[in-house]
Amino acid sequence: MPKPIEAYIFDAMSGNRPHFKRNFTFGVLNGTFFMAALAFVAGSTVLPVFISRLTTSRTLIGIISHVEWFGWMFPQLFAAAFLAHRKKALGFYNSLSIIRLTLFAMVIASIFVFDDNYAAILLIFGVGFTIFSLSSGFAGVAFMEVVGKAIPVNRRGSFFGLRMFSGGLLAALAGLVVKKIMATYWFPYDFGYTCMIAWSLMFLGLLSFALLKEPENIDPLEKASPNRHLKTATKIFKENENLRKLIFSKGWLNTALMAVPFYVIFAIEFLGAAEWMAGIYLTVQMIGYLGSNLLWGWLSNRVSNRLVILLSGFFRLLSPLIAFGGCFIKIDPYAFATVFLFLGMAEAGIDMGYMNYLLEISPDRGRPLYVGLVHTLIAPTILFSGLGGWLSEVITLKWLFATVFVTVGIALVISSKLKEPRYLTA
Repeated sequence: MPKPIEAYIFDAMSGNRPHFKRNFTFGVLNGTFFMAALAFVAGSTVLPVFISRLTTSRTLIGIISHVEWFGWMFPQLFAAAFLAHRKKALGFYNSLSIIRLTLFAMVIASIFVFDDNYAAILLIFGVGFTIFSLSSGFAGVAFMEVVGKAIPVNRRGSFFGLRMFSGGLLAALAGLVVKKIMATYWFPYDFGYTCMIAWSLMFLGLLSFALLKEPENIDPLEKASPNRHLKTATKIFKENENLRKLIFSKGWLNTALMAVPFYVIFAIEFLGAAEWMAGIYLTVQMIGYLGSNLLWGWLSNRVSNRLVILLSGFFRLLSPLIAFGGCFIKIDPYAFATVFLFLGMAEAGIDMGYMNYLLEISPDRGRPLYVGLVHTLIAPTILFSGLGGWLSEVITLKWLFATVFVTVGIALVISSKLKEPRYLTA
C-alpha cells in the first residue's frame, strides 16, 4: 500500500528519506571532487591567464573565462522539457557524464598536439570547452532534480555547505599546485597538466554521483511534448512574480562577471604581479569560500536563503571597490589578494543562496521546469564577462570596476524585494 502524501511531506522535513545517508555522502563527494576539478580551470584566475597567452582580445578572454557557467545554465529549460514527466533523472545524468569526460579529454589532447600553434589551441579549446559546458547544462537539471528528491529542504544548507567546504579545501590546495606547475613548466604544457588533474578529479566526482540511489518522483507532470512543457514554463514566468524577481536579481548580480576575469589581468599588467600569482589568488579566493560557506550553510538551514542572497551580494560589492581604489593608489600584489578573498566569500553565498532559494520556491511537481526556466533565462548574463572585456578596452579597467560596483548595487535593491518563502502561507 503506498504511503499517503502527508507521510512524504513529513519525510521531506525530517530527512527520513530512503537511502538518505548514502545519497548525502555521495552527493557531498560529488561536489567535493567536481569543485576541486573546476578550480584547476578557474574562470577568475587560471583561465584568464591561459587565454591571455593565446590572444590579446579581452573580449575573448572574458567570454572563454566564463563559458563553463554559460554552458551549464543555458540548455536547462530545454533539458527540463524532456525530463519534467519522468520519474527518474539519474540515468540521463550518467549518460551525459560519459560525453563530458570524453569531450574534456579531447580538449586536453589538443593542448599537447598543437603545442606551438596558439591559434589552433585557442580554436579547439574554445569550441570543445563550450560543447563540454553545454553538455554540463543538460546534466544540470537532472542534478537539481535528483538533489531535490533526495535531500530535504532543511538539510540542503548542510548538504551544499559541506560540498562547498570540502571542495573549497581541495580547491585552495589546487591553487598551490597551480602555482607550482606554472612556475615549473613551459606554456602551454603547464595548463595542459592542470587540465589533466582537473579531468581526474572530474571523473571521481561524476562517479560519486552515479552511486546515488534516486527516489522516484511520486507526482510527475503528465507526459507531454517538449513544446507543451516550454509553453508551461512560459506561463510560470508570466504568473510567478517572485520567480521573475529572482531572475532579475541574479541577472543584475551577474554583471559583476564583467570584471571577474580582469582582476588577475589588472594585477599582472598594472600592479606588477607575476603570472604564478594566479595560483596564490586562487588559494585566497578558496579561503574566502571556505571561511564563509559554513556561515552561509547555517543561515540557509536555520534562518533564510533570502538573507544569504543579500549578504553575499554585499560582499560582491567589495571586490570592484578595492580594484577601483587600486587604480588611484598602487596596491601591493599580495595585498590585492583581498579582492579574491571577498570574491570567494560572495561566490559561496551566491551559489548556496540562489540554488536553495530556487529549490525552496519550486514545487516538487514540475520542479525541472522551474529550475530550467530560471537557469536558461539567466544564462545570457554570464556573457557579461565578454562585454566586460570590450568595455575594458573602451572605457579602461578603472571605469569598468566602477560600473560593476553600481550594477551590483542595483542587484541588491532588487534582491531586497524577494519574498521570504518560509513566511508564506498557502
